[in-house]
Amino acid sequence: MAQKPKHEFGGPWTEIKLDAISEYLDFYQNALKNRGFETWYVDAFAGTGERHAKTVIGGIFDNAPVEHVEEVLAGSARRALAINPPFSHYWFAEQRPTRVKALEALREEYDAEISIRRGDANEQLRLLFASSPWENHRDHWKQRAVVFLDPYGMSVGFDTLKMLAETKRVDVWYLFPRKAVIQQLSNKVSRIDQDKRASLNRIFGCEDWEERFYKAQPAQHTLFGGPVTPESVRMATGDEIAAFARERFGEIFDFVSDPIPLLINGRDFFELYCFSNNPRAFDLIKKGVNHVVKKYTPASRQRSDP
Repeated sequence: MAQKPKHEFGGPWTEIKLDAISEYLDFYQNALKNRGFETWYVDAFAGTGERHAKTVIGGIFDNAPVEHVEEVLAGSARRALAINPPFSHYWFAEQRPTRVKALEALREEYDAEISIRRGDANEQLRLLFASSPWENHRDHWKQRAVVFLDPYGMSVGFDTLKMLAETKRVDVWYLFPRKAVIQQLSNKVSRIDQDKRASLNRIFGCEDWEERFYKAQPAQHTLFGGPVTPESVRMATGDEIAAFARERFGEIFDFVSDPIPLLINGRDFFELYCFSNNPRAFDLIKKGVNHVVKKYTPASRQRSDP
């Protein structure tokens, strides 16, 4: 049998993220059980279903030599498959062929309806929600989904979020890559090349960010009296950039949760949000989401080491 591919990523903050998602999935499924809903769990960046992590054991307090060991921990896909009661459908997407094969092997372990798609997450999500059995379902009012977006970098387009909002039947958990976005924003607007500009336009779904984040500075003069071309300089702080993102989310979703901040070395790297456009379920969604946010926000700030 071929060896499983190793998927090494994350740190303590990853477990906080996965714990938060898992707790919400458990709440969601138990809240909807016996109500006749057809529930979907959709994971657009599913990886292999698990992650490899290196940890340190032993030491003076354990009265044992220090050792570096590798653990295999359940990723988002495996955690979702362990939820009881189970979802009616599980849908996973991944680009890398070796990871797709690892996901396919889950069918042998779990008695569940598992669909796996290989390709770009944005494209595969559009195909899922625009086709049968989701689209044109005769009992579409019974369909509900939780969509987990844990992207590689800035790979989730704003148009994908808008498409999900328009279904009015999904809760979206989105790991917004705060640090990656800020890194694209040079101190001077002239240093943002075409690729970076395109990425920023894509993730925000607009070009207004430049006006919000940058301010033109008055022209200076050189020692010889010649004018220097005025330059737009970034004035927005990290918190203001994140607030702009929240404004954009609020333009397409009626419910936008407070984020769970995920820190690495004490710095904000990610923000984990829940979105919904299903007004009939807002009271229930808020109950589950607010509990999760309140519980895991302090944990994130306490465990920010890599």
